[in-house]
Amino acid sequence: MSRPPSSQTTPQFYRVSERDLTEIELHSVDSINDLHRTHHEHSQKGSRPPRPAYIPSPNGNLFTCDVAAVNQRGGPLSRKWQTRLQDMLTPSSSHAYAMGCAIVTLLLLTVLLIFYFLVQQGGAIQMLTAAVREKEATAKELSLLIQELKAQRCNQTAQGGER
Repeated sequence: MSRPPSSQTTPQFYRVSERDLTEIELHSVDSINDLHRTHHEHSQKGSRPPRPAYIPSPNGNLFTCDVAAVNQRGGPLSRKWQTRLQDMLTPSSSHAYAMGCAIVTLLLLTVLLIFYFLVQQGGAIQMLTAAVREKEATAKELSLLIQELKAQRCNQTAQGGER
């Protein structure tokens, strides 16, 4: 195992009682049994048991690892995602070109969508304007008809009074 660089903090040791160690061992055995029960491909002979999350020292103290080192020891799935994320975030010319193309495409699609809705709204406004003009023409025609009816009624009452 390599020594930590001088910039890191020195490891801290805590005294762990025999009872706590026994409890940790029993818990580890239960976890390994659960693993064998759920993952049969790992329970064959010759497979290695999982590495403990702690490093025991000969004097019975429990050595605590720093969190950064523990996080770097993720499983193959987390490493796969870490490399994917790192590849996505690392600037490269092809990556920058692809991102630029994607951004330009999204902007063009947004502009096209805006123009499409504006054209749709323009067509709707033209239809509404034509409907309003037709309604005004109908209203004028009705008012002329009402005036004619009034004039005929006046004529009819005047003729009815002459008889």
